[in-house]
Order: sequence, then C-alpha cells, then structure tokens
Amino acid sequence: MNLYLGLDGGGTKTQAVLVDEAGRVVADIRGNASNPLRSSFARAFTALDDAAARALSAAHAEAADVRGVTAGLAGAGQPRVAKRFVAFLSTRFRGATVEALPDLEIALETIAERGPAVVLLAGTGSAAFGRNGEGRTARAGGWGPWFSDEGSAFDIGRHALASIARAHDAGKPPGSLEQAIGAALGVHDWQQLIEQVSRKPLERLPAVFPAVAVAAVAGDETACAILREAAENLVALAGAVISRLGLERSDFALGRVGGVFGRAACLDRRVEELLASLSPRVRLTPSRFSPAVAAARRALRLAGGSSVAAAPEPSPSS
Repeated sequence: MNLYLGLDGGGTKTQAVLVDEAGRVVADIRGNASNPLRSSFARAFTALDDAAARALSAAHAEAADVRGVTAGLAGAGQPRVAKRFVAFLSTRFRGATVEALPDLEIALETIAERGPAVVLLAGTGSAAFGRNGEGRTARAGGWGPWFSDEGSAFDIGRHALASIARAHDAGKPPGSLEQAIGAALGVHDWQQLIEQVSRKPLERLPAVFPAVAVAAVAGDETACAILREAAENLVALAGAVISRLGLERSDFALGRVGGVFGRAACLDRRVEELLASLSPRVRLTPSRFSPAVAAARRALRLAGGSSVAAAPEPSPSS
C-alpha cells in the first residue's frame, strides 16, 4: 500500500492526513500544536511524530508505506526552520519524498492549485498570501504575535483583555465578556485571569478568542466591536497582497482559512463586505478541503502521482 502524508502544523493544533494513490482520504487525525517559534523544536517534532503515528495506526499502515510527505508548517517560511523539519521527517519516512513549506502556501492550495488566487489565513496567527497569473507570489503579515498577526486569535485575545482592563480602571463591574473569558479559562477573578495569561501569553491569549466569539454571538457589543476591528485588520492584509500582485482588476479567487472564521457572524459578515470591495472581479471562494488534505494531495503529486478530485473527508479522530 502506497500512502501520502499531509501535515498541517500551527500554533494551536497539528492535523495529519493520509491519502492513497487515488487521492482518497484514509486517515485524518488532529494533535497538539507544532509551531517551533511559539514553543520549541522538540515539542513541534513530538507533535508531528504523534499525529503521523496515529494517522498510520488509523490506516493500519506503517511508515514504510508512505511514499511522499508534505508538511505545511507555521514558521517554515524561514529556510533554517524548513530545513530542520525536512531533516526530522526524512528520518521518520526514509522511503518518502519529503518537503516542508510555509502553511500559507498550503492554505493557498485549498483555494486553487493553480492560477491567480489569494488566501486569508486567520488562526493562532494571521497572514495573507497570493499568486498572480504569472506565478509571482506575495505575502503580508504572519511575522509573529509581537510584531504582526493582526486579527488573529492571539490579537483578538489581547484586545479583549485590554478592554476588560480599561473597564476595571474605570471602576465598572465585570461584564458578560469578562465572565465568558473567565469561564473558558477556568478562573473567576480578574487578578487570577491576568496572572494566568501573563505566565503563558502565547498559549492563553489565543484561547481567549472562542470566549470572545461566544460573547459576541450572545450579543455583547464590546466583543462584536473587537471582532469587527479584527475583520478590518485581516482584510487589510489581503488588500496589501492584492495590490502588490496587481490583481485589483483581475479575475481571481479569494478564500478564507483558519479557526477565526465561522465562529461569529459579526466578524464573518464584516470580512465578506470588505473583501467584496477590494476588487470588482474578486470571487469569494470557499476552501475545497482542509490544508492537511491539500498537503497530502501535493505529496501525491510530488512523489509522481497526479492531482485528483477530492474525496469527502471523514470526521476527524481525536
């Protein structure tokens, strides 16, 4: 049995997908985060190893059955990072063709494998990446939480806590947003909340985002305002890529990928409104499949197979 492994690794999770020679998904596993720039290479390698091993177990296969590996990874835009991932994966899959790419490149393939397209990625971090008709590419954002990542889960969490801090400074009682965040993180006191987040900001701030989304859905106006601002910042990243690639008057696909989307209507609606205004010929396009499936399909092509129509994905295992 010849199998092809796709890995999608970021600051929140790792997804491992195996496809067979016909491009059919035979295993789909989610595991721990694998961004070495947010934790360490040791933890990233462990997360990738575990997710891949569980995918192989689910497919009743072994590492020797894998003929191609493509990993779309946060941080792999840096050559030294990509090189270390390739070296690690090559020791695990000795009979496979192995490549490690930035997660942005794989995310773009979920929208279109060829031709002009732009993807807006918003998860733990955020960025936009695109390709024009001549094959030239450009990116915006994605430089890390302390310098960039506008509109990401990290950024939304930071803005939410800053808003709560201002409310405390003004002597206001805890509102629904603070209560939702405290419940999500398992704390019920503002001081405890600050201490917990301060100890592990890279882990805790993105975890605040789902609570902000819940509060927004429940009608909290402060939460909605934070999410609308996030939408504007995200679309600005896409606009920068469109401008650099000269796509303003071109016909191109534009899609959204990442866990920030699909959680709160006030963010999603604002993103859609602003994206539609970027270019008169933009086609808002849903992802055809997950980034991990896109990576597995690319591994199949890289190893000598061909791109095939996507089969329905199974429900992910845990």
